[in-house]
Amino acid sequence: MKRPLLSLGLAVLAAGALAQAPVIPESAYRKGMPDVITPPPVVVTTGPTFNRSGFSSAYARAGRPTIAVLWNREFTDMLQQGSASQVSIDTMRAGVSNAEAVRLPGYAAAQVSGAVVGNTTITAQDVKTQQGQRSGPVERVDLQMRAAFMQTITSSGVRLVDRNVVMRTTAAKQKGGGLDSQQVETDALTQHAKLLMEVLNTRDAASPTGWATYVSIKRLADGVVLAEGYMDGRLPEDTPKAAPRFEADPRGGFREIIKPVTVGDTGKLVAEQTLARLGEALGR
Repeated sequence: MKRPLLSLGLAVLAAGALAQAPVIPESAYRKGMPDVITPPPVVVTTGPTFNRSGFSSAYARAGRPTIAVLWNREFTDMLQQGSASQVSIDTMRAGVSNAEAVRLPGYAAAQVSGAVVGNTTITAQDVKTQQGQRSGPVERVDLQMRAAFMQTITSSGVRLVDRNVVMRTTAAKQKGGGLDSQQVETDALTQHAKLLMEVLNTRDAASPTGWATYVSIKRLADGVVLAEGYMDGRLPEDTPKAAPRFEADPRGGFREIIKPVTVGDTGKLVAEQTLARLGEALGR
């Protein structure tokens, strides 16, 4: 007799609870909106926000000027090469000696002979002074950085001019001897380029690669400085960081995956920061 009464009581209680549930009208719901428990998608950038299309537009409006690149070389105020007379004296000497001794009972004799040959060469020539060479990374590091830097700029549509090529072609058109490299360089750059870009590498302990880059861009026609920048290969502090990634740790648990910064990454980053500065200058 107790079981039917218990079942009947539970049914009555459930019906009362359903009857007392509040009725929410349709107008109270946010139609067409995402659920409040679903977080919005997070947009993460892994590098500086370089507006490639914006730069291309500014570069096109400026007439797509050609840019001569001086890699780890300064465009100094040395107007011409000095010359000096140099005399070199090379001296070489060679000697040969021979000694013989004879000893007999009641008799002893010795003979010594020698010869010395000398040669002296005197060379006189005129030597021209050269611009001082800057110290840079070892060749393999320098080439990796240069390749990443140049490729990033050229892939953005920038017309780059190689210094050595235009110097050789300009010198070939000049008749007579006694070429001055400073004059040839100036003639070549002004004939084939509108802008001059100096890229100087210097040691910096704060850089991930140990090297920082200073870039200066000037107009060759009047020397007006358009942009300058000192870049150590690190992202700006306000740059959004990518979400961390983890992998299994052999010691247990998980560890964050940290990608090391390579020289190529630094060269690409420096090139993008340089183009951003140049785009702002051309847009003014």
